Amino acid sequence: MSGDRKNKTLTIKGRLVLKTFARTTKSESLGVYIETEDGSFLIRPAGGNPFADNPLAKLAGKYIEATGRKSDYVFFARSWHEVPEPGN
Repeated sequence: MSGDRKNKTLTIKGRLVLKTFARTTKSESLGVYIETEDGSFLIRPAGGNPFADNPLAKLAGKYIEATGRKSDYVFFARSWHEVPEPGN
């Protein structure tokens, strides 16, 4: 994957859920994931401390639209806002 493509800004929509991250390792913790039509990704604020509380956790169960970049299994959100649940 080229550098340009890897850093491409994306906008995604999905439901936030809390799931165990890195199960059975020293890094096991509760992670915030966004479940989209294209898969499930760990999501956290871009430029934020990965070990600090994730402000997106308070939106668990809600649908959001987020803009940022994806790197492997993590979506680094620069901005986000709540959106209506699909079908409502």
